[in-house]
Parts: sequence; structure tokens; C-alpha cells
Amino acid sequence: MRNYSQKVSITILGLSLAMFVNAGTKKNEVTESVTTTSVIKSDVVYEFSRTVGVGRIVKAKDGKNGSITKVFKVTKKDGTIVSKDLVRQEMVPAVNTTYLIGKGGYQTSRGASGFNKVKTLKMSASAYEPGAASNGRWAGTTTLGIAPRFGIVAVDPRVIKLGSLLYVEGYGFAYAADTGSAIKGNRIDLCFSTNAQCNRFGRQAVTVHVLSSR
Repeated sequence: MRNYSQKVSITILGLSLAMFVNAGTKKNEVTESVTTTSVIKSDVVYEFSRTVGVGRIVKAKDGKNGSITKVFKVTKKDGTIVSKDLVRQEMVPAVNTTYLIGKGGYQTSRGASGFNKVKTLKMSASAYEPGAASNGRWAGTTTLGIAPRFGIVAVDPRVIKLGSLLYVEGYGFAYAADTGSAIKGNRIDLCFSTNAQCNRFGRQAVTVHVLSSR
């Protein structure tokens, strides 16, 4: 009978110690709600439009950044995170800034209708025609090997990579396919169909939107 009583006492003591240890463990654990928010950046996109004339660009929509908000249930023990569970997530999509551009200029074979902006440059623009008067023995060829025509432009490859698609305000959609000994830095040479058009254009300051960069 005494042995039985001792066994019961030991069992009760063990249970009490276990409850004490667990109680201590729970006291060291803290559960809290943590909210994080990250920004979804708005982009700038360009779309062809029949309502916009050649060389013109019109802002159709102002952009706005979006966001992703996440709420977590975080459990810490002695100040250290032991678990982190996602409770809910809310997303507000970004709205892109949209520009409408005239269709005229270089005719791309890619069939694309919209582009993302790479960068915008302020440049000094001159004009040339594809004949010998402007190009001498290089008439009829470009650095990339395609025939010069309206929409083909010469650039400094250190500023704009050859093969880039551009939109030149006051000129139109363009393809950077050529270089020139005088085209250095923020200079661009625009191809026109005739000498008369070149003379009318002269030299102007232009804004160049780089829409792709190889």
C-alpha cells in the first residue's frame, strides 16, 4: 500500500513539473500581428494612335504606383521568431502612365502596338537625305546594312545602341540603324526623303524617347 502511494505521489509530482515547464514556455512566447507593404512601381508605356499626328505625342493617362500589403501572424520565443504565417494579402495594381504617339515614321516588322520607355534624351538633331549629296560614297547603305529612308536615324552607339526603336518628337517613330563621323554624344541625324525637307528642318533641339534597347 505504501509503494502504491509513493508511485501516485511521484506521478503527480511529474505532472506538476511538466505543467510548470510548459507554463514557463508559454510565458516566453509572444504572438503578434505584423503588416508589411511593398510598392508596385508604375511604368511608362507608349501606344500608337490614329488620332495623333506624325511626330506628335500626347499623354493619355497619368500613372500611379500600386502596392502589396501582407498581414502575418508572428510568434516569438525569447525574442526570436519561431513561426511566421501569412494571414491575408491585399494588392492594389499599379496604373501605367500612357502616351499616345503618331504612327508615321519607321515601319516596324515586329507588329508591336505598344512599348515601354527605356529613357528620354534631349538631343541636337540634324537632317540628311539618302542620296550622294548627304552621304557621298556611303549613299544607300547604313551601318546595319538596311537602306536609308524616312524613319532611319544615325546615332552615337555610346548614347543610343544601334537597333534601338525610338520616338523623336516632331519627326516620328524611328530606328537607330546608322552612325556618322559627326554624330557624337547627344546628336542624332534624321533621314528625310528630299533635300528640300532637310533644308526646312535644319538643325533643331528634339526630345528622343528610347522605346527599346538591344
